[in-house]
Amino acid sequence: MIRGIEGISFLDYPGLISCVLFLGGCNYDCFYCHNRSLLQPGPEVLSLGEVESFLAERKDLLDALVVSGGEATLNNELESLLSIGKRLGYLTKLDTNGSKPEVLERLLEAGLLDYVALDIKGPPERYREIAGGTFLPVFESLNLLKRHREHKKTFSFEIRTTMAPTLGRKDIEQLASIVGEVPRWVLNEYRIPRIFMEEDRDRVHQKYLCNDELQGLLPLHPALRLG
Repeated sequence: MIRGIEGISFLDYPGLISCVLFLGGCNYDCFYCHNRSLLQPGPEVLSLGEVESFLAERKDLLDALVVSGGEATLNNELESLLSIGKRLGYLTKLDTNGSKPEVLERLLEAGLLDYVALDIKGPPERYREIAGGTFLPVFESLNLLKRHREHKKTFSFEIRTTMAPTLGRKDIEQLASIVGEVPRWVLNEYRIPRIFMEEDRDRVHQKYLCNDELQGLLPLHPALRLG
């Protein structure tokens, strides 16, 4: 179900102008989530037909279609949305938490993705604490992306890590050895979410690394950069 749309974005697909669709629902529950309203049931803002009309009318303005969430791989309309984008000549990008490697593999094999942004929340042993989920499927998704890039040179991907409170240098050092060789790994500075669960109030407001401090982490991995 499509719960939101950003009609034009200069940030969500590297180097291109895109439209971003936000799908509802998520199987993780990051305490710092900025799209918490998408985790609960809500109204659909666009149908598939309306999406197709919107994209068809803007072919001369937009380069790419980005599907985000929530967690888009939980949504039955994801494949149809990406197919619409490809049929209209758009490049397509998926934002995902990596929890559904089987869905990701199906989309990659179908040629429906040109770019993927994979969120890695933190080191494996801290995953449940930070995201309320497990690391193993994320690691499987990471390896899928690496293999697909070797097979299809026009495809690319990036890793994203939000430097939320309690995450620090040691966490990135540990992740660097796990992530291995990737095209791009973006560290995003933490922003206090507008909506959060009351039980998370203390850690939402804990000290976090600022942009200047994040600069000092960049030498830890050759693909690291700031978002």
